[in-house]
Amino acid sequence: MKHLSSLSIELSNPRKSVEQKLKMVCSAVKTFIPNCNRVGIWLFSQDYQEMVQLQGVDALNDSSHGLSLLADDYKQYFEHVLSNRFLVASSARTCDVASCFNEGYFDVFDVHSLLDFTFYHDFDPLGVICCERTGDETIWTEEDKANLKRIAGMTSTFLAENVSNTYSRECKKTLLDNLSQAS
Repeated sequence: MKHLSSLSIELSNPRKSVEQKLKMVCSAVKTFIPNCNRVGIWLFSQDYQEMVQLQGVDALNDSSHGLSLLADDYKQYFEHVLSNRFLVASSARTCDVASCFNEGYFDVFDVHSLLDFTFYHDFDPLGVICCERTGDETIWTEEDKANLKRIAGMTSTFLAENVSNTYSRECKKTLLDNLSQAS
């Protein structure tokens, strides 16, 4: 993918499954934000008390989905991403907002830097694209932020049309099953 405009075209391709499109978004993030080597696309629950990972791609290009984060466990993070577009934490482990992930997430996945963007649909938070740097820290640039914002705009439109605005906690399994079957 040479240009971000090609992502927009691919996301509108009816022959591509939702899972394929989510993987394309992750690939675009890793291409256009070169210091990001782990990326996740997350969707908020209706009550904003949980986020579920729709798609993740790590440094080895292995994909995952279904991980969930609860607001009760990560209160500072949820408060921040629900009221701010960006979370820029080049030193994520010492960041007041992100350090809640030190045990059980950052240590497990070796995350050192975080660049998150909350995307919206109809003026309500819909989800988050998480850019992570594993192995060592990185300094996120203004270009990284601009590219992430553009990718998130395309992702928001695509998800609003294909998944749902948010999900209820009761239908999370169905949502994840549908994504798995779409491939």
